[in-house]
Amino acid sequence: MRRLSFILLLIGFGAQAQERLTLEDAIARALEHNYDIRIADVAADQATVNNTWGNAGALPNINGNAGLNVASTNSETQFANGTEQIRKGARSTAYNGSIDLDWRLFDGGRMFLTKRQLNMQEDLAHMQLKEQVQRTVSQVIQAYAEVVWQKQQAITIDTALALATTRMVLSQVKYETGTSAKVDYLQARVDYNARQFDSLYREAAFNNSFASLNALMGTDPYATFDVDDSLQIDTTLQPTDHTRLQGENLTLDVFRRSAQISKLNSRIAKTYYLPTLDLSSAYNYNYSKSEAGFSLFNKSSGPSAGLDLSVPIFQGGNIRRQARVASLQSMRDQLLYERQNTELGRQYRTAWRNYEVSVDAYRLERQSILYARENMDIQRARFRVGIATTLETREAENGYVQALTRLNTAAYTLKVNETVVRELENQLVH
Repeated sequence: MRRLSFILLLIGFGAQAQERLTLEDAIARALEHNYDIRIADVAADQATVNNTWGNAGALPNINGNAGLNVASTNSETQFANGTEQIRKGARSTAYNGSIDLDWRLFDGGRMFLTKRQLNMQEDLAHMQLKEQVQRTVSQVIQAYAEVVWQKQQAITIDTALALATTRMVLSQVKYETGTSAKVDYLQARVDYNARQFDSLYREAAFNNSFASLNALMGTDPYATFDVDDSLQIDTTLQPTDHTRLQGENLTLDVFRRSAQISKLNSRIAKTYYLPTLDLSSAYNYNYSKSEAGFSLFNKSSGPSAGLDLSVPIFQGGNIRRQARVASLQSMRDQLLYERQNTELGRQYRTAWRNYEVSVDAYRLERQSILYARENMDIQRARFRVGIATTLETREAENGYVQALTRLNTAAYTLKVNETVVRELENQLVH
């Protein structure tokens, strides 16, 4: 009954959703809804918005200012000639307004280096987006391949269960008719229960595989789809020249760009040793009037301008410290790039060897399944007419089931290794 529930569950996947999901569909969904891709896309947009001359400090700041001050005062004034002036509730009003311009004319070239750094950061963010897209596509392909593999394994278990059922029925008939010992029937029954036991764990594995695929696609984690019955694999890949690989691998390119940005940041830090020259300019307007005092009103307006030169002499050693930290960061990022370059060589060599072994194993298992199937058919025919023993038939059936399992596993492993090679060679995203 438990096995029947699992079979009904698999059937229910198609009946419930009635939606077929191909590998291309899964990739398309991930490209649109995957959270990691969407986050990287937002980060790239942020880098684009930040990449302006104003953010680099090369443009002036212009501000408008205005003010109004109203007062009511009581004043009492005694003059040298003995006269007095007493005013109660004397009102005074003052207006002012200005347009100010502040512009840094020279900062040791920091503004131009900063703009160049912003350009590089924008390029890096878009490269990281492309890298994330490729990584996600690789993950989707491998996750989809796992779902297909689990589906094939479920079919293999169904096949094994059907073989065990047939042998159990025949053993029971032979035992009841006295042509076979009861132990043959009991062994067939044990094998039948063992296949049902396998189905329980396969059900959980199948569910977990779908959950992982749905998470990558950014879809409902409880959704189920009807996937392909087999995997499309390529056994004809040829390795890329490792010197070209250094210019094509996206992850290595990200490390390279990060090292270049850090090197530029080290140059920017050293510009704080140099003086700065600022231009300040304004147009001011002031008007005031008062009911008390010698003047009834005062008004002034006009432009003003000035230059301000600042020379750093001593800032507690902070400029030197910041320059040293930036230099060490540049050195660190360069070492990270070189380490990643070495790691890429190791990964590529390992990936290609795994791929080549997978191709050989897949071809070998395709031959083995033919021999196992033929052997099983012969033994089952001999068992029906009473020539073959239960043990011989059981071994032949188990051999076929194991060969079918190995073939499915070999195809899945080959697909995973093929995907890893294509990801390292930047062949998944065009």
